[in-house]
Amino acid sequence: MNLANAHKYRHLLKRWRAVSLEAGLKMIPVSRFDGYKIYEIISPACSGNRGIYLSAGIHGDEVGAVQGLLCWAEKNVRNLATLPLRLFPCLNPWGMEENSRFCQTGGDLNRLWGGGKSALTAAIQNRIQNMKFHLILNLHEDYDADGAYLYELTRGPRSKARGEKMLQGLEGLIPRDSRESIEKRKVRNGIIRPRPRNFLADELPEALYLFQNHTDHSYTVETPSELDLEVRVNAQVCMIEAALTS
Repeated sequence: MNLANAHKYRHLLKRWRAVSLEAGLKMIPVSRFDGYKIYEIISPACSGNRGIYLSAGIHGDEVGAVQGLLCWAEKNVRNLATLPLRLFPCLNPWGMEENSRFCQTGGDLNRLWGGGKSALTAAIQNRIQNMKFHLILNLHEDYDADGAYLYELTRGPRSKARGEKMLQGLEGLIPRDSRESIEKRKVRNGIIRPRPRNFLADELPEALYLFQNHTDHSYTVETPSELDLEVRVNAQVCMIEAALTS
């Protein structure tokens, strides 16, 4: 696993270009933000207004999520063209290079999907306007975590199988977070099922905006950012694979 340049955006793009070329994916710049081009990667199977949405790196210091998405793609390069994927591999490259949670102006991009949206979040919203996704995965890390956990937002008859399977796939690699409450939300065996009405419009996170407008199944993955990077990357890969096969 090549993690020597984990915080280098240019190196990240080089590897994504290689994956895209081999797999036959389209790599399209969607915005220029903080001096960096932000890319969207689309598989040929992602036609019409349906698909699977994956994003990472909206918090720049959560590099395990960014590298996890890349390593998953490299591991599955032969199958990527058959999956209806719409990927945003790094939403905050300035933050990644500076090892900062925030963007260059100090804002938290994961709180700017509602009334206080940024140029970046507005550009992505325009790209996916009128689209509906079968599944949405937002990949994150948590400085305070003592294990892995996830947020699950679902509509209709509740299915707990996917979230549970995602965490089961980590057994022997990373334990589940032991906390019973995270950010004042109840945690049950590593899974948080937040109430969407608890969020203010001007603090709207990516996952909730997408759940409100684009999907019935949204998952936010969290790995503990203080663990060894390779372990975290492997954990992210495992949870992506479990989500897509469950």
